[in-house]
Amino acid sequence: MEKILIVDDDDMLRESLVEQLALHAEFRVVDARTAAAGIAAAKDEPTDLVVMDVGLPDMDGRDAVRQLRAGGFKAPV
Repeated sequence: MEKILIVDDDDMLRESLVEQLALHAEFRVVDARTAAAGIAAAKDEPTDLVVMDVGLPDMDGRDAVRQLRAGGFKAPV
């Protein structure tokens, strides 16, 4: 099962993406509302794909990706 992490502060969009991806048995979807929560979730356990919003309330999504990459995160974003 592939783990997909959705990081977005737009609750309706995030929930819609989670709902749609969860329809597929091969995906396990995890979501986060902030960049900090997304970074923590990506580091918590192996993640196969991250969908990261750019305009997050606590940090620019691009900066969050830079932090992940600096920490050795290699999965597609």
